[in-house]
Amino acid sequence: WLGLTVGIGIGPTKTLSKLANYAAKRWQNQTGGVVDLSDPERRTKLMARTPVSEVWGVGRSLTAKLESQGIMTVADLVAVDPKALRKKHGVVLERIALELRGIPCQDLQELVAAKKQIIVSRSFGRRITSIDDMRQAIAGYLERAAEKLREQGSCCRHITIFIQTSPFANHPYYSNQACARLVVPTDDTRDLLAMIDPLLTGIWRDGHLYS
Repeated sequence: WLGLTVGIGIGPTKTLSKLANYAAKRWQNQTGGVVDLSDPERRTKLMARTPVSEVWGVGRSLTAKLESQGIMTVADLVAVDPKALRKKHGVVLERIALELRGIPCQDLQELVAAKKQIIVSRSFGRRITSIDDMRQAIAGYLERAAEKLREQGSCCRHITIFIQTSPFANHPYYSNQACARLVVPTDDTRDLLAMIDPLLTGIWRDGHLYS
């Protein structure tokens, strides 16, 4: 009813279940929104067609490094000796590669530690074309972020706002972000809301359908 994309990913490790979740959302019509990667043969086929950038824990910087070494897909990453990955990129990537091979390296957390970063990010129910509508939407997200901040007894020092259009729509793509460092750490919603205008004004561009 709401038009929200829901995906369920199943796998023997956290990283494989995340990969399955990506496939469930990416090929919604073919999968029905559910992908089970318990079958090694199915994993192999998916890895061969999935960019390495889609692996949980592989960011932009690491993606660029891996692609410069010819590691373009998840299958390419799995084919590399995990020890070699550790030597070149650290223990985190080694564990990711092992998890992609079906070897669990990350336990499920039953007690969640306080987050060092809180993100509230949702796609809109309709495309936004007005800066006033965007300001209102961001205010709602920021209020929720402040609630989460107070729930874990924390204060924040940095705030980042990002906006983007859909990369899948038939109109020009635009994405940008702005950040600021607060003079005094705070959990006060009013202090955070005051940062919206100076940040949003700097990155807003008219003529786009923001998602």
